[in-house]
Amino acid sequence: MKNSILLTAAVLAFAPAMAQETAPAAPAAPAEAAAPAADAGKFEAAARNLMGCVKELNAALQTVKDTASADAAAPKVKELVEKMNAVSAENEKLGEPTPEIQAQVEKAIGAEFEQTMKDLGETMRPMAMNGFYDSEALMEAIAPLLRMN
Repeated sequence: MKNSILLTAAVLAFAPAMAQETAPAAPAAPAEAAAPAADAGKFEAAARNLMGCVKELNAALQTVKDTASADAAAPKVKELVEKMNAVSAENEKLGEPTPEIQAQVEKAIGAEFEQTMKDLGETMRPMAMNGFYDSEALMEAIAPLLRMN
């Protein structure tokens, strides 16, 4: 039960951040790692890849309605959280986008990425309020995602 309370608090803190305007580009790296403008497609592809993972995770979580469905969804959720971690690690290798590339990516997919993150937050918030339906398996599966924030 203690884990459930802690995880619920983490999700409630994390979910609003997911709904805020989110820059879909890779995390910052040293300035000398800035990519040339020709690499804008790589940054957009990386952001789209991560967004696809988030959409898959949201779809898996939307199946959760009770303890049994939470337990059933846990293996898929765990798989998707691991995939998101791997995609994020790959995205970091791109380095920091230039301001021009950042603007191009935001123009191309910023609104869709923001909506995707908002949708995930809206799916997770009531689930957290219900203590993840007392599913230890689901809480364990989702915990690494919460630590990413």
